[in-house]
Amino acid sequence: MKKVKMIILLAALGLFASNSQAQGFGGSGSKYLQLGLGINNHYSIYSDYDRMYNNNFGAFNLQMEFGIHKYVGLGFMIGAQVGIGNIGYYGPYAPGLTGSPYWSFGLPVGFIGNFHFLQLISDKAGKSFADKLDVYAGLNIGSGIAFRNVRKKYKDDVFYDSNVGALLFFGPHAGIRFFPKENIGIYAEAGYGKSYITGGVVFKL
Repeated sequence: MKKVKMIILLAALGLFASNSQAQGFGGSGSKYLQLGLGINNHYSIYSDYDRMYNNNFGAFNLQMEFGIHKYVGLGFMIGAQVGIGNIGYYGPYAPGLTGSPYWSFGLPVGFIGNFHFLQLISDKAGKSFADKLDVYAGLNIGSGIAFRNVRKKYKDDVFYDSNVGALLFFGPHAGIRFFPKENIGIYAEAGYGKSYITGGVVFKL
């Protein structure tokens, strides 16, 4: 009889674990790895210019998220990005002057926090529509190294050379994950800060 009870208990625990993994967001103890491509716009700070805005960045992002609560996850992201832009000088000698096209390369590193509200709605409604789907919103903040290569200088008295600086980003984001298979899915994310828009593949670990 004890063996039968033990078998039933183990079967129930196995069923519970299976259902937890089937959820779009598994809550505390869950882990997610995202690999994606996107477009972003980051501020880069250099010693010869107080602020420079980077345009048309293409980026690769690797992101890890760890569930710390039934509906909350924290994590980090790292990436690599390449882009082009223009250095603009704004001052008393040349107000509104723009020029000096450049290409740049950046290595952003940041932290993320997500609230998975679709799982909360699913639980409150007593429905199972969040089994394969996860919708979340959160904040991101980070920095990193920026490399600038100026292709053409001003012909006037204002000059900017190639340089090494620092990235700076902060902002909100929202995303959606869909898991056609238990541990592999796709995701899309939009916002401001670490990226305007990004998408790719997500793995439950």
